[in-house]
Amino acid sequence: MLKRKKVGLALGGGGARGFAHLGIMMALEENHIPIDVITGTSMGAVIGAVKALGLDLHKLYTIIGLLDLNEILGVSESTTREIQRAIGRGVVEYVRGDDLKRETTPPERIARMYKLFSLFTANKDFSALTIPFAAVAADLLTGERVILRAGPIYRAVAASAAVPGVFHPVHHQGRFLIDGGVIDKIPIDAALELGAQVVIAIDASSPLAGHVRTSLDVMFQAQRITSQALTSLQIKRAIELLPDRFLYLHPQVDTITMLAFSKFQQAVAAGREAAETHMDEIRRLCGVRAPRSTKKSRGERSLPGTN
Repeated sequence: MLKRKKVGLALGGGGARGFAHLGIMMALEENHIPIDVITGTSMGAVIGAVKALGLDLHKLYTIIGLLDLNEILGVSESTTREIQRAIGRGVVEYVRGDDLKRETTPPERIARMYKLFSLFTANKDFSALTIPFAAVAADLLTGERVILRAGPIYRAVAASAAVPGVFHPVHHQGRFLIDGGVIDKIPIDAALELGAQVVIAIDASSPLAGHVRTSLDVMFQAQRITSQALTSLQIKRAIELLPDRFLYLHPQVDTITMLAFSKFQQAVAAGREAAETHMDEIRRLCGVRAPRSTKKSRGERSLPGTN
């Protein structure tokens, strides 16, 4: 007899690649896999918050498909261009003698993030969650991992997704916070802290580049190397800590760059495929019996083009 275990999802970042989390969670819902705990870093926090609020994932899919996220957030699809802009801003700020300080009015891109994530999370507070959820950020001044579990959800996920060089740090709960992936690529420990007995970790991080030409390419590649090393350490530790209770999924989103939000549907489809490929293993880990029939019930829905 299968015994139901408390299931935790640990969702990593990845920018536009992180929309794979949405496809995975939709597949889990359709296969009646219960989720008891969710933790997220960066885009994982954004998508995880929607699920934790009990909102309709298919509606979120439809809404995102209607939006030009690059235009809304005021960012280019080119990561290189964004870093070049960041370097330019840094020079101007240095010349002006600017200093990091709390601003009465948030910077434009942060304000745009607030509006978008407020839409995604229905402007709800953590007290409205139907599933325990935590967003992970990093304290810019101390380097500490920060677990966010109180206040307006949109502010927490904005802090978790504030990619250095693209977005300003978010001043939240008395700290200057940045993308949680800087210190916690996949928040596995956070899921265990919320009581998960089984953890499904989803990694949508970027692969190493096949070739490197410019100084910026070298900088990006160095960051990817550090990121992969940190992720490997986390996965190794999780396997040792959770024998037979851990599953690592890496959707095939390597061709999607961090800010290529126009590839949203491709990322979602990759996430769905990763989940469905491993569904038997997921059922076993979670103590959920396979359905007698593989046919979809009348009430189940599929993404356009997946039938």
